[in-house]
Order: sequence, then structure tokens, then C-alpha cells
Amino acid sequence: MKNTLHFFVDPTTLTHDEIDLDDSALAHQLGRVLRLGPGARVLLLDGLGMACEVELTALTRTGLRGLVCERRPAAGEPSWHATLFLALLRPERFEWALQKAVELGVTRVVPVVFERSLPSDRADGKKIERWQRIVREAAEQSCRGVLPRVEAPVSFVAACQAAASATLPLLLWEGQAPLLRERLRAANKPASISLLSGPEGGIAPAELTTASEHGIMPVSLGPRILRAETAPVAAIAALGYEYG
Repeated sequence: MKNTLHFFVDPTTLTHDEIDLDDSALAHQLGRVLRLGPGARVLLLDGLGMACEVELTALTRTGLRGLVCERRPAAGEPSWHATLFLALLRPERFEWALQKAVELGVTRVVPVVFERSLPSDRADGKKIERWQRIVREAAEQSCRGVLPRVEAPVSFVAACQAAASATLPLLLWEGQAPLLRERLRAANKPASISLLSGPEGGIAPAELTTASEHGIMPVSLGPRILRAETAPVAAIAALGYEYG
């Protein structure tokens, strides 16, 4: 089905063959934006890996009703699982990197406060809600089957502690380090991957030491210095290229 006809909904609404969904935003998008009506079919996803093809029977200003025509495993997920620990950046740059990371297949994004993160690069509850909306829209547009999560921001030390639990924990480093390509090929498709990506001011030497103490390996993306929002996107694209 077309990308625009994939929508994530509350999993509990898909447990029965008759759908009665109280979601004014989705109803507006289907009825007013896409001009759909009774008889049209959409794909509703539970965000956990299942999809329901639903024939609409009614659209109102506050919600929709429909009948489940088919249930099946959702497609669109990569065969690898990666968490991106992304430095807090200027809002427009962080949101761009977040959107592209989701389109390319990350499972989870954890914002991180690095030593050189700017004081203005902070997040409150409203920002986190906005980020999750961006994730949802990006996942729908790219036909993801599982809805990625955005966590609350953490310190660099906490990020290292969490990233270290992955089968392959990596730190994107602008200095001398083995190429990401070499690390990925040597790992032979690990069960889980963590990528730490730093801020616009770069990663401080003490942070490199802390990451190494947690078993997180620095990797290079090549001889060019990439922007803070470009580096993680390039790295995730490399994951997709190497592992499918």
C-alpha cells in the first residue's frame, strides 16, 4: 500500500475485527486531507510488529470505524537492531537527524548531553512529545512496521553504561580510528548495535576515555569531518548497506 496509507494506532484498538477508533487527528487526515471515505482501505499498525488492513465504514470529526480485512506481520523493519545515542544539537538539526535515523531503520533514539553540548540544547517534556511525533510521521512515511522510541535525555556517562550492553557498541570519532566499515564487517551482523554520535563541538578527550573504559570502540567515517547531524545518518546508512 502507499506510504501515506500506513498509520500507527493504539495496539488495543486492533484486538477486534470491528475497529472503533477515537482519534480526531487521524480522522481529519483520512477524511479532510486524503479525502477518503467509507469503502477505502488503510493499513493500521500496532507499532509492535503487526498490521491490520482495514476497510473504513464511517468517518466522523472525532474518529473512525472500520472492519479488519486482513491481519499480517508488518513489513519494513531491517534485520538489524540499532540504538542511536544522539547528542543534543540545535533543534532543527537534531530533528532532521532524528527523522532520517528513523527512516533508515533505528529502533531507538536516546538524546545525550555531551560535555560540549550547548546550554541551549536542552529538552523538556514538550520537546520530547514533538520528537515522538516526528518519529511517528517518519516511521509512517517510510513504511516501518515497529514504532521507534525516543527516550528522555541522559548524561554521557549514563549513555555509555546503556550503550555498553549492545553486542557492538561504537562511538563515531572524528580522530584517528578504524573505519566503521571494517568494524561492521568484522562483527558479522551483531544482534544489537549502539552508536554514540557527538555534538557540534566534537567529543572531548575525557569522553573518549570514558567510552573506551566501557568497552565502546571508536570508529571513523573517513577523512572528511562531517556535521554533527550528518555523521549519524551516514553511519546508519552504512549499517543498512552492510547488513540489509
